[in-house]
Amino acid sequence: MRRADPHCHTLSSDGMVTPAELIDAALQAGLDLIALTDHDTMDSVRETRQRGDAAGIEVVAGQEITTSWPAQTHIMGWFLEKPIPRGMSLGDTVAAIHDQGALAIVPHPFMPIYFGSIQPGMLRRLIEKHPVDGIEMVFTVPIGARRRRQLDAFYAANRDRLGAAIGGSDCHFGSHDIASAVTEFEGDFRTAVQDRATEPRRLRNAGRAPAGLTVRQQWRALVELPLRRMRGQL
Repeated sequence: MRRADPHCHTLSSDGMVTPAELIDAALQAGLDLIALTDHDTMDSVRETRQRGDAAGIEVVAGQEITTSWPAQTHIMGWFLEKPIPRGMSLGDTVAAIHDQGALAIVPHPFMPIYFGSIQPGMLRRLIEKHPVDGIEMVFTVPIGARRRRQLDAFYAANRDRLGAAIGGSDCHFGSHDIASAVTEFEGDFRTAVQDRATEPRRLRNAGRAPAGLTVRQQWRALVELPLRRMRGQL
């Protein structure tokens, strides 16, 4: 089985590592593939791919897209050719991903927060019209036992419209948290996802980055980047 961490970030969004540092971390973790899924940008994809090629690590061109209200929900696109605009509806965002022949993936669902994570009713309405290609079933953010049971039951009842079961670390700190959750697969990654032949796994507890680095990451994610978006700088 090959191992992928298909949910990774760099300094182009709210990650705290360069493309070089991300590839070094993936190499040290023994990964075969990563997906670069920076928030609302693909600026680091080219460099990360070049460095991945040199290190023997496949890099999937992706993006974690912020949709419009309600909840500014996040949807990931994999195998994208160009960035997807932020601020569209959930359905239009999934359609835009599929228009590129890319794959639409639901990240960290059912988190008990008011933004970023799709909720059960929202997901039900989405897949009625726009089936997706995969959903993270193993991820590093704790959602609690009740929501975990709810997610497992929802996936079992709707697998045909939710696609492959995915594991991803939502890596922001390189070697501190990469590969804490992974997707195991055989052969070609895209084919395995489309055939629902993936196995999400939790390999280790999410690494704990130094406190100062964590504070800086939260500032970037919650203050700096939103302000740059408001000013039209992203």
